[in-house]
Amino acid sequence: MTWNPLKKTHLNTRPSSAYPAITQEDDRNLDILCRYLQSVEDSTRQLQKFMKKYLEAVSNADKAEMKLTSDLSSSSLCHENADLRKLVEDYHSVTVKQSDGTAELSRVTQRTFLEPLKKFGDEFCGLANTLHAHERLIQEWKNIAARVKKLEERGDKMPNTIVKLEREKQNLAAAIKEISTSHKKIMEEFPVFYDKRIDYIQPTLQALVRAQVDYHGNTTRCFTFLVPSGPGVSYSKSGKLCEPENTSRQVSPSLIPEPQFRSIIFEKLGSIRSLSIVKDTA
Repeated sequence: MTWNPLKKTHLNTRPSSAYPAITQEDDRNLDILCRYLQSVEDSTRQLQKFMKKYLEAVSNADKAEMKLTSDLSSSSLCHENADLRKLVEDYHSVTVKQSDGTAELSRVTQRTFLEPLKKFGDEFCGLANTLHAHERLIQEWKNIAARVKKLEERGDKMPNTIVKLEREKQNLAAAIKEISTSHKKIMEEFPVFYDKRIDYIQPTLQALVRAQVDYHGNTTRCFTFLVPSGPGVSYSKSGKLCEPENTSRQVSPSLIPEPQFRSIIFEKLGSIRSLSIVKDTA
């Protein structure tokens, strides 16, 4: 078993075989358990990595939208049309509010998701240290077993050799006992840690979901009033959206049937093409 402290993961290798100090089944069970724990550690690190990328992407999108609305607000085109200027001003106000929501999402996610996962990931260092100590016992046992085998193969009947061989056999028996004790402790404690992973991670995921609900819910509410409610929308003198004439209720474009929506789009494009400033490419 090779331990490399420079690797990012703590459980980066599989334990060495200790057979015949322990049974082959015990060897296999420990190997399977370590692989399960390696998978959990990898998943934990991936969650942290992807969440950081996600928050960075949200922040970049927020900055890009702020830049967009700022540029629109300073555009001469918007100052030439009162309705367009009002829409852009409202759009910019919404992005400013949304920027506060993005900062809150980042703060909440950091406290309730990233920090708990980091603490959970740090626990794998303790597991790795325990396995490392177990590995030292295995290597020591192998060294003693090699010395015993060498003395037995010599067949030397000298008293000093016999005494040395007997002492090494006692050391070998003690090493086997230590390996057995260490293995038993690992197989009792590690499964408890593995079984509790869901109990620890589930609250962090629930907190993330709630943060997402708040963030996207507030975003939807902020932008809803900017969405035109159908044909015939107009603004009052105060700059507020007016109820369309001859309609009992407003209908969001997202609820308009696809054929009707396409018809509206083609009608608008036809109006644009009919303008004298649009060159006919047909």
